[in-house]
Amino acid sequence: MRNTMQRDITYSTLKEMSGHPTADDIYQSVHSKYPSISKATVYRNLSDLEKMNLIRRVKKVGEGSDRFDKNMMPHFHAKCSKCGKIFDVKLDLDEDLINKAKMRREDEEFSISSYELVFIGTCSECSAKE
Repeated sequence: MRNTMQRDITYSTLKEMSGHPTADDIYQSVHSKYPSISKATVYRNLSDLEKMNLIRRVKKVGEGSDRFDKNMMPHFHAKCSKCGKIFDVKLDLDEDLINKAKMRREDEEFSISSYELVFIGTCSECSAKE
C-alpha cells in the first residue's frame, strides 16, 4: 500500500488527539486544517491505517460509533455508560493462557487468536455529578 499525504495527515491528526475519537471526530479535526480532504478520504485512510496495524479500531459497545486508538500496546478498554468516554485499562492477564486456550462448542474446537475486553461502568466525572 503506497503512502499518501492524506493518510499521513489522517494518522498525524489521530496521534495528536487525546482519548479514543470517532471517525467523525478525526474528520472534523482534519477538515478544520485541510478543508479539501473529504470525509470519505478520512474514513478510507482510517481503514487503511487499521489494515497496516498502525491504529486499532475499538468496536462500538452498545450505542455510539466505533472509536480509534493510536496505542498499539496490548491493553483493554473501559466505557462510561453515562457519557460514553472510552479509557485505556492496564490489566495483567496471562496472555499465554489466553492465546493458547481452546474452547469447545459441541464437537467443534475453537482456537483463540485474539481477544477484546471492554469494561462498562461509570467514570469519576459522571459519578461526581450524581
